[in-house]
Amino acid sequence: MELFKGRKVESGMSVDIYRNLHHGGYSIRCSRTKVVLARCDSVRIKDCEFRVSETGRQKVLATRRKSVHAYIKGIFIAADESPEQHSDMSRVIYYNPYETEHFMDVTTGTTVKRLEEVFCHGKVVFAKLEGGNENSITQEQLALL
Repeated sequence: MELFKGRKVESGMSVDIYRNLHHGGYSIRCSRTKVVLARCDSVRIKDCEFRVSETGRQKVLATRRKSVHAYIKGIFIAADESPEQHSDMSRVIYYNPYETEHFMDVTTGTTVKRLEEVFCHGKVVFAKLEGGNENSITQEQLALL
């Protein structure tokens, strides 16, 4: 995790997580002050709320240029963990402003607004499956995200 300007990210902090469009990975922003605290390759948060600014989304659609308008708000747990540590998280969540208005479950196609815990790595948000449902997503489908 790369901290900015001596700022700290501690377990239990309320943060916003979004994909860093210029450097890859994820930016971690303080939910209260909206100041970017750090950048990392992967991040895990709990008590997650998925948010999309409709105004920001409309601007992306009109200009065809990426901008930060969607993020996940939650409580920081850890950063830069390996995907192997989270093999129990096989539910895949995605957001694409050109295809969806909200974050969506890849397998079911349903809107996702809240989840207990997520692990963000690469371009994908992973979560635990609910109710023991099978997740039939393939590696080819993941590559499309």
